[in-house]
Amino acid sequence: MNKLFKRVVSYIAGGVIIFSSFSMSFADKPILLHEWKNTENISSGVIHEHIQKFTSDGWWNINVLRVNLKDKYTNLDVLFNKEGISKRDTLSNMIKNSQAIAGINGDFFSTAKSSFPLGVVISNGKMVSSPPYHWDRLPIFAIDKNNYPFISFWKWEIKAVPEGGQPVILSAINKSSNKHEEVILYDKNWSLKSIGNTYFNDMIEIVVEKDTVKEVRIGQPPIDMPENGYILTGRGRVKNMLLNNFKVGKKVKLEINTMPNYENIKTAIGSGTFIVKDGNIADFTLNIKGKHPRTALGINKDKDELILVTIDGRDTSYKGVDLNTLAEIMIDLGAYEAVNLDGGGSTTMVLKPQYEENPIVVNHPSDGKERRISNGLGIFNNAPKKNLSYIKIYTDDTNIFVNTSRNFYVRGFDKYHNPVDIDIDRVKFSVSGIKGNFNRNKLIPKELGKGKVIARYRGKKAEIEINVLNEVKELQFNFDKFHIDVNSQKDLTEIYGKNDEGYTAKINPKDINWTIYGNIGKIVDGIFYSSKKPSSGAITAKLMNAVQNIEVSVGYNEILLEDFENLDDLNFIGYPQEVNGNIKLDNEDVLGKFSLKLNYDFTNSEKTTAAYITLGENGIKLENKPTKLGLWLYGNGSNHWFRGKIIDSSGKSYYIDFVRNIDWDGWKWIEADIPDNVAYPITLDRIYIVETSPCNKDKGYILIDGLKALYATPYKTMTLPAETHIEDKLQKSEEIGENGFSFIVARGIKKADTLLKRLIAGKIDEKINENHLGIILGKMNNIFIDKIKVPFAEASNGYSYFVNNNTLFIQLDDTKNGLRTSDVNQWIWLKDILNKSNEKNVIISLPKPVFGKSGFTDKLEAELFHKILTDYRNSGKNIFVIQGSNRTVVNLKDGIRYIEVEDIKLGDLNDLFDIRYVRFVVNGDKVTYEILPLLKN
Repeated sequence: MNKLFKRVVSYIAGGVIIFSSFSMSFADKPILLHEWKNTENISSGVIHEHIQKFTSDGWWNINVLRVNLKDKYTNLDVLFNKEGISKRDTLSNMIKNSQAIAGINGDFFSTAKSSFPLGVVISNGKMVSSPPYHWDRLPIFAIDKNNYPFISFWKWEIKAVPEGGQPVILSAINKSSNKHEEVILYDKNWSLKSIGNTYFNDMIEIVVEKDTVKEVRIGQPPIDMPENGYILTGRGRVKNMLLNNFKVGKKVKLEINTMPNYENIKTAIGSGTFIVKDGNIADFTLNIKGKHPRTALGINKDKDELILVTIDGRDTSYKGVDLNTLAEIMIDLGAYEAVNLDGGGSTTMVLKPQYEENPIVVNHPSDGKERRISNGLGIFNNAPKKNLSYIKIYTDDTNIFVNTSRNFYVRGFDKYHNPVDIDIDRVKFSVSGIKGNFNRNKLIPKELGKGKVIARYRGKKAEIEINVLNEVKELQFNFDKFHIDVNSQKDLTEIYGKNDEGYTAKINPKDINWTIYGNIGKIVDGIFYSSKKPSSGAITAKLMNAVQNIEVSVGYNEILLEDFENLDDLNFIGYPQEVNGNIKLDNEDVLGKFSLKLNYDFTNSEKTTAAYITLGENGIKLENKPTKLGLWLYGNGSNHWFRGKIIDSSGKSYYIDFVRNIDWDGWKWIEADIPDNVAYPITLDRIYIVETSPCNKDKGYILIDGLKALYATPYKTMTLPAETHIEDKLQKSEEIGENGFSFIVARGIKKADTLLKRLIAGKIDEKINENHLGIILGKMNNIFIDKIKVPFAEASNGYSYFVNNNTLFIQLDDTKNGLRTSDVNQWIWLKDILNKSNEKNVIISLPKPVFGKSGFTDKLEAELFHKILTDYRNSGKNIFVIQGSNRTVVNLKDGIRYIEVEDIKLGDLNDLFDIRYVRFVVNGDKVTYEILPLLKN
């Protein structure tokens, strides 16, 4: 028996209250707790599946592309930057530039000197980059010219045979090297320019065009790559080999021998290791241990389906998987053979539906945005356009408030899932189940309840369920104030309303009555356009009787901190000591005559590397309270992190982020927020570029100009209309009826070491004894427990339940900021208890909150918890969730009351009168509650 509720049981003889506890143990394999799946046809031969699995290890966010290799309209090819494979790019850009309909990130890549994929790249039957150096460790996925897929290890040898000379073994095609003391072939697939003397002044380049040596170059600047040829490069120990064998005007024959024969291959890309072979987990030749985001590629047993998979990680919800788990997932998805591709921050899946203007990233890259990668695997479809086959109906939110508007949209598709244009004026919309009026595609429902919107177009029909809610009582934005620069715009269209039962629906911004106070700007269709000059004021949004205010500050006062017109007080520091670099002035500028050029070389260390610019011995002291720091940065597409270090008046250091990834080229204005909790005045000590990944080490430079402190225009104190908030109709005093009962929920007192604590504990005992039951959130000292005369429970760690008069009391454990992390067993137990229960009322207590900053660390788990309770409530239940917290507040969410009760604080006597407890009265199917002071002032 769980000791949590043992004190309840000790008071009970008979069947008025029953109890239960539960435990089980798991094997090493994660246990599935919940699963959700959505499937969509992307084209005639491609299906996208989005699968979310909540397991005993956490969430698996799985995206799958199933490619029908027998579909004659579907093809695959390797994607890479259109300027050459040495230049990394985002998968979205690769998809857009190639007109692919979908794709995933590809092979692992190196950044030694220049970026390049470790494995082979064969695109459209041509070898873009040679197979891996370690051919027997890194398998290759390939599709031959008969569309037959296979995964294997490739043996290979590449020779350049010069006329009148000795054959020269090539180290690689379009790959880089640290010292370049081997012969490497480069062509226009590498870059628009040759390497030249970029890294070494003695670099030899043999320029071959149309199989003839056109030029022999030593230590010269880069040149344009030959249109119909290539360049052989090398230095050091291969110098004489190149100079003695290749003469201007002589013929050169290139011999590429691979097993299997690459001339029979249409598409090929490198990978990491076999993870599945013959339907079983393989022996790994390259095991990147730990739980990480993963990308994988699999082939089914019949060799007619390709399975492309991404799994997210390094997130508060998505934890990633190890290779064994990845292999199990691939087998479960139908793979008979599978390999892993580059993972971590590179893991990306992108879709480009033909009806969308831009590609869509469907997974959650762990860097918060797409990483620039070396290559990807793209899916192409050339199915012909046909007549309309079916239609789909869409809307922003299927919840709608009565007497508000909602727009509905229709998309058409042919039998190959190609989009077909729809004339929205010819679509006939109707609604069933509730009364409502359509004006074109806009519905205004006139009564409450569930219904359906039906769209008919050229003999095709689609429908969607809707839920019409009663009148909106409260408006919700993502902010109650915002700052915006002059001549800028802010989207205010993300508006939600809430009714008196806590149900929400998105609001059409055109339904809102907007009022602007002050000369701050204007609103058009939910977009706020700020004024030309700094100002402050407010916006009031009103819908029916619901009112919400937003304070607005426009513009900054900018103070120039450093113009970088000289190097006075500026110094370079590399970290660790292997990092080389320097600073100098550069004529490429934004302000004044010069900018600061920061040269860095991260290639000598795989540790975290940084190049610092220190701003004087004592830094730059910032006057008053700046909101942000800003500067101009000339990016180099390196994907490095750019940060700053500030020191506040207490001596505490803070690291601020200007930008997480330098993923652009050229000048860009960037800003860093000053943390809210700094002690002013503050000093800017340094700014710097940093790289934490061992896979992204390069040599390069950035430019910096115009470092400024930004001081936001102060908000203005104004008298605004009173805001409306939900008043819970169940939060009221109620008499106990016949067969009814009452209980209270209060915080516990752990220690009896002061008179004040004994006084408070005595009052808690008194309140509990005045009712039929008591629930104590947290621990209660045994001295006080002995004085309780009615059944009660301590809700701290552990989980269990009991039943009293048609009311189910459940205790859950979230002491480790979530149910799964506290004890995963309780998830299965909770579902089982709810499925078996027939009680009308459900009271759930937890030591900590579910939502908010102090709530579940895993926000998806919190939403799943709520969804399960919501589904249960929709069967006609009353549900209350009582939680320990650092505040006392009620959150009414989709008909469920989440009640937080503040911990007892005894800093001074005034705290005594802030102590609250919750008293519930249960009369059959009706439950009411009050939040009451423990002591009266």
